[in-house]
Amino acid sequence: MTNNKKFKICLTLAGAVSAGAYTAGVMDYLLETLELWEQAKKKNRTLGKKHPKYDFSVPMHDVELDVISGASAGGITASLALLNLIDSEYQPVNRNNTTGKNNRFYQSWVEMGDDEQATTFEKLLNTNDLKKLAKGQKPQALLNTDPIDLIANQAINIETIKNYPAYVSHNMDLVLTTTNLDGINFKINFDGNDSSGSVITSHAAFFRYKLANKQFKKGIPHAEELYYVLDLNQPKHLNYLREATLSTAAFPLALKPREVAISQKYIARYPKYIFGTTTGIQPVLPSDSDYQYHAIDGGLINNEPFALALKVFREKSPIQFVKEQYAIIMIDPFPNKDHNSSKEVASTDVISVVKRMFKSLRNEVMFNRSGILDAINTKNNSKFLIEPVRKHQVDGVLTRAENDLATAPLSGFAGFIDKSFRKHDFELGRHNCQTFLRYHFNLPEETLQEKLNAQPTVQASHRFEIFVENDSSNTSKRFPIIPDLRVLRASTHEVDQAQYGSDAQLQFPEYPSITEAYFCKKYQKLLRKRIELLANCLLPHFWFSVANKLFLKNKLSKKLEKILLEKLRIAQLIK
Repeated sequence: MTNNKKFKICLTLAGAVSAGAYTAGVMDYLLETLELWEQAKKKNRTLGKKHPKYDFSVPMHDVELDVISGASAGGITASLALLNLIDSEYQPVNRNNTTGKNNRFYQSWVEMGDDEQATTFEKLLNTNDLKKLAKGQKPQALLNTDPIDLIANQAINIETIKNYPAYVSHNMDLVLTTTNLDGINFKINFDGNDSSGSVITSHAAFFRYKLANKQFKKGIPHAEELYYVLDLNQPKHLNYLREATLSTAAFPLALKPREVAISQKYIARYPKYIFGTTTGIQPVLPSDSDYQYHAIDGGLINNEPFALALKVFREKSPIQFVKEQYAIIMIDPFPNKDHNSSKEVASTDVISVVKRMFKSLRNEVMFNRSGILDAINTKNNSKFLIEPVRKHQVDGVLTRAENDLATAPLSGFAGFIDKSFRKHDFELGRHNCQTFLRYHFNLPEETLQEKLNAQPTVQASHRFEIFVENDSSNTSKRFPIIPDLRVLRASTHEVDQAQYGSDAQLQFPEYPSITEAYFCKKYQKLLRKRIELLANCLLPHFWFSVANKLFLKNKLSKKLEKILLEKLRIAQLIK
């Protein structure tokens, strides 16, 4: 249990496939801004208030990142954030580092697997993985997962580790969701004529990590807490983080499932964590020392794990939770906008019912009641959302664009096709985070002492406060939770270009595009070859392989190419 004067921040990074580039851009700007602010506060603390160079316009309250939860692409970015926070070589992407040197966010999400030999999508379509299959062996995924492993090996690695900065809690939690294909069985004891009870199965799983320090020793804690303490100086522990990160991002069918092994001692604590103090429930586990299962994408069951973040935070900081001295920020490239308000009568034919049934199952799995209630019970100044917003010039007026993300088409897979798509979304993420911190992530003036345990100086208020019209058309003053020191005066949009150049006021990035000729030249042959080999592996019959080579592969690949190009054209990504 913790209770200090620091305002706590929980982050939830939703699943997004290749649109994780957007989330990575948001996180990159957030960490850079926190560091700029911390350095300014550190300078003030060193000088003291009586020094002539003390800057009274720098807010001196403290915030602390306390929980980072993530699913799928968000889970990857959450792990990268953890490593960037303790990497002494980490550099944000800005005007001084346009190529993303020493930046896992950029290297993993923008550069991805591109090199001089091939693009990431070319590598995903490579058929070497299928050629290695033994006779009769079925493929594990539609795409070649090898380049994903290479990206993980490069990113989930660290040479020079530093302590957490002051804006990170010493017991910060990293929580990654995953889907357990095998499921954990829980026996429920019932009184009756058969003492064997009844079994329920849970497929929703998660990894929860802390980093080792003086308070937390590596490994599984002795008490009943459900987390694992990593010592990232040890290759074995780095591999634990790597495998957990890959498992949360193992997109169903497209990428192969991951084999995960964790201690039975850890699994034995699940009932208390899931069911609380309820008795008569126990996990049914094999006799092996480790519990092994196959894991796929965490977003399948819990794509927006804000409930997990709140649960962990409430467990750690019940006083701050009750006083609402915290905020939870969800970064979601694809927030659900399906209001389902149409009055049209839905079809009830067999095919339509099957489609609606799977949608119903998916929605019900995602409908986490406890998490929703926690979110509803928090006040308006405790929950925030960062989602993509892109504007462009139309007749000289900045207007909301029809398409925000370049990686969004093809259910988020478009970003694998070209680096320019991912670069655009990364830059848009940085831009959107800048706007969010300056004009949305704030508190009413009258709540500052209660929430932040501090009152800003007159100079800080003059520099950072903004005026917001509320529902009753009254204007209220608001003050940022994380001040952006690139700002000279927020209310008049004045920024410090002298010191920060183009970073002081980021512009909307230019929307990218490729040509149809480029797409066909790069990917047409690879698509057809992969489709042919996949089909032959799935249906290993001589005459089928003959028919497949003669006409089936061409027919299927042409249809797929048409769909891909049409989706890109609708999104204005094809010239």
